[in-house]
Amino acid sequence: MHTHRRCVCLYFYPMKKSLYLLLAAVLFVGCHRDEKTDEPVGPFVFFETRVGETGTLPQREGEAFGVFGYHFNEDTLTNVFEDYSDRIAKVAWDAEDQAFSYENLVKWSEGTYSFYAYYPYAYKNQDRLAVVENEGSNTLHFVQPCELDDMVDLMTASVESMTRTLESVRLQFKQQLFSVDVVIANHDDMDSEAPGITILDAEIDFVGVPQSLDYDFEGSCCTVSAETVRINEDLFTASEDFYLGTGMEYNFTKELGNSFMLIPSDGIKYSIAIEYMGEDGESDIYTYPEDSDWASLGNVAKAGEHYAIVINTSSGTSHPFTASLVADWEEKVDIDNDFN
Repeated sequence: MHTHRRCVCLYFYPMKKSLYLLLAAVLFVGCHRDEKTDEPVGPFVFFETRVGETGTLPQREGEAFGVFGYHFNEDTLTNVFEDYSDRIAKVAWDAEDQAFSYENLVKWSEGTYSFYAYYPYAYKNQDRLAVVENEGSNTLHFVQPCELDDMVDLMTASVESMTRTLESVRLQFKQQLFSVDVVIANHDDMDSEAPGITILDAEIDFVGVPQSLDYDFEGSCCTVSAETVRINEDLFTASEDFYLGTGMEYNFTKELGNSFMLIPSDGIKYSIAIEYMGEDGESDIYTYPEDSDWASLGNVAKAGEHYAIVINTSSGTSHPFTASLVADWEEKVDIDNDFN
């Protein structure tokens, strides 16, 4: 049951405080329309973000996304952010101004624009997340983390064929990974005298997780690698055991501060082992599946979805627990799925 875990730090680089923020704000407010053409002549490109219907990107000091773009005018195609060596702008949250902004501000001009963005801007010093030019188009290359602490919510956004505007460019981000929580629950009949169970340890293994993902911005499509990785995680790191009485739930992943963020694939399988102490005071280990094989997510896991693997006590049965898969864990909506 014991798992050796490595401690790896995730670095984000804070945005420099510059006077350009104040200048940009003044210039943005001063945007107006040309009296002759009634077209907007606001000078600079700004961005606002959305995730789903009501969400936003994390708004912490220095939190950032990357954005690159193309400008097409009179049969000429140019990169929008030419003042950056890699032609990718780092758009970071400024807590004081409560807005995303970037250095080397770009001024609108005639023609059409297309913008492509990804979050987070940096991960593992670009070793696990990088924009790669591939046959004239840009691809986002993402390498699957194998430690729960390192997992991130990979998101992308795009806006194409737009013209200059007084409004901020709205980037609608969508998630490219799916998330999984692991929960243990005691839903035995509250009116019964069924004893609770003391949890001593727990771990989960995932196999068949794609090693990497390549996202084609212009084609808005993903390609996953044939190579896969195995992820093993000790789910219970508390210094003391805990007693799971009737009506109680314990979200292992929430207590560890993260959800599993995985690249979607039909081939992902997993197994769970739980060490527990029963009413007789003897410890035992429950494994799921019970036949020591692997449980499969099959084609259930989809990008942007949030699932929970729920291990529930089951008094009076041949096994002390049963397993179920729950979609949209916040609302606890069961999905119809052959779990094995």
